[in-house]
Amino acid sequence: MWRMSKTRDWPTDLRKKINFRKSQVRDDFVAEYIIECNRRIRLLFDFFGVDPKLPGSSEYLIVQLCNHWDIPGFQSSNAQGRGAPRRWTDIKNCELFADVMALTSRMSEHAACVHICKSVAKYSERYSALKPKTIHRQFLRAKKQIETDPIFRLQYFGGGLGPTDYGPELIKVALNRYGLRNKSKP
Repeated sequence: MWRMSKTRDWPTDLRKKINFRKSQVRDDFVAEYIIECNRRIRLLFDFFGVDPKLPGSSEYLIVQLCNHWDIPGFQSSNAQGRGAPRRWTDIKNCELFADVMALTSRMSEHAACVHICKSVAKYSERYSALKPKTIHRQFLRAKKQIETDPIFRLQYFGGGLGPTDYGPELIKVALNRYGLRNKSKP
């Protein structure tokens, strides 16, 4: 039997099975079950950052779940070919973009990349042993992809199947989804 064992920091209510009293009348049981399923579906929308009011949001939630469980039918092809695996995945690019954009209100993009390299305690898990020049060059690649590729924006920053334009709202989504969640000041 195939089991979904991919770990995720699910909300507490989604980690528990639906539990009902055995003495309930069948009609009450069915009604209560539907209500509880709807509540948990709303939790999934919140967890994946999908706005249920947008057109196509149910479909987008399904795509997000399929991407999470690595179901290939809903993933875009990033065929690599031969050679070593890529160091910079799409997720790592999103993380770098969010980390740099979090600092740009106080400094330039290049200065933010230098700051990330010097802040070993805060960023070492993401960018260990990389030079500022490398980080900045990769940030520029990631930013260009985010600015110019609507499918990439939809896949990693979308909340529904509508257009996801590059701008302040997308940057907020990037900070919330991919930014380093460290409470200390950089």
